[in-house]
Amino acid sequence: MRQSSQIYDRIPLRDFIGDDKRAELGRELYLKINRICNASQPATICREKYAAALLVMAPYQVLMIRPSPEEDVSGLRGQPGITGEMGSYLVELFKKNDALRTIMFAESEVIEYDDYWQLTQRLYWESYWLFETLHAARIALGDVNEGEDWNDAFLHAACVNAEHTFRWNLELPPAFDESIAKKASNAYSMFTDIVMSGDKDPAAEWRNYYQDSGIPMPDFANK
Repeated sequence: MRQSSQIYDRIPLRDFIGDDKRAELGRELYLKINRICNASQPATICREKYAAALLVMAPYQVLMIRPSPEEDVSGLRGQPGITGEMGSYLVELFKKNDALRTIMFAESEVIEYDDYWQLTQRLYWESYWLFETLHAARIALGDVNEGEDWNDAFLHAACVNAEHTFRWNLELPPAFDESIAKKASNAYSMFTDIVMSGDKDPAAEWRNYYQDSGIPMPDFANK
């Protein structure tokens, strides 16, 4: 759990939660890692929990990406399917997206844009702490391929799916050209299935499958 503490120390989560909440989240993390370590197939269980954590974080990641010309520390803006526009619809999405609306109803003081933005940041950094801890555990267990890891590609695919859902909630045009929008959405959704199948290099498998499809693919060379 030392790496988990190091992750916490380098992110601004303490700006959004108190000591009691940190202790609660830390205990949840400890129990998850303990279950992984005690599993008969720890790498498999870790991948499952890592994937689940990434899918929870991805919608918040999409909302955290700032529009141009603001800096995008994620490196995702401008990649296929990711526009950086969704944060501009923050309040509307909390009212129209089922998952976000459920969270909003549990909060008693979410009234103005700044309240929604504070809530989004808190949810993002909480989910980021969990995700990065499980990502580190996955690497420690050797669930990586030689060369470039597939984490960035999986995060991108999950964010594409999240933005696609948000745009559907808002009745906005898709982030892809209309001629390939449905095909691209289906293709990026498949990435999670490939990850859960246990493939050693899901990114390579996904690219090989869709290389002649005409679907835009991400480039992380300059990330």
